[in-house]
Amino acid sequence: MKTKWWQVVFLLIAVVNGARSQGIIVPNGVTYLGGVSGAHGYEYSVAHNPTGSETTGFSLQPNGITAPSTVTNSFNFDPIVDVSVRVFLTAPNAVITADTLLSGGMTELTANTSYLFNNGVPVYLALYTGNENFYPPDGVYTDPLFGWAEVENVRGVMKLLGGDMEYGGAGIVAGTQTIIQPTPEPGTLALAGMGGLLLGWRRWRMTRG
Repeated sequence: MKTKWWQVVFLLIAVVNGARSQGIIVPNGVTYLGGVSGAHGYEYSVAHNPTGSETTGFSLQPNGITAPSTVTNSFNFDPIVDVSVRVFLTAPNAVITADTLLSGGMTELTANTSYLFNNGVPVYLALYTGNENFYPPDGVYTDPLFGWAEVENVRGVMKLLGGDMEYGGAGIVAGTQTIIQPTPEPGTLALAGMGGLLLGWRRWRMTRG
């Protein structure tokens, strides 16, 4: 049977949409390194490429204590300077995308600033980094990864309870592995509309005999 050109259009649309809508969960996307000697204190490692083999990160250093046996609610945020990761306060089931993060709706943690985290209360963080070599000057990653981490202050140490990073989608839902699928580009939508019209026209001709 001869393939019609409109069938080719539909096939192209399916291939394009499939390629652009498939995100993946990055292996070992968020890990806890614990107490690390040196400037970074209690450190979290965050993958910034799809394989998870390259990482950046940040730390939450307890203020005013030298041992985790003393309770404190004050922590200093310190990002690792390389590709880096932008960190925001969020909530479970929040949608983490470039739009929600860059619109200013979530509080971003900034370097050398102290934040209060109550002992025994889990907190969700939204994570935004990129499959790139350096931190972008404008803070917007062109090849981004999105993720989340659930942390808890346990007597002066911010422990990692869970976390994930996704790559290739448009974001992730905090506390889950649900990847947000990107919206098709206008050109793809136009092709889809054209294909639908052609299919409808063909069916109309068949019914007219």
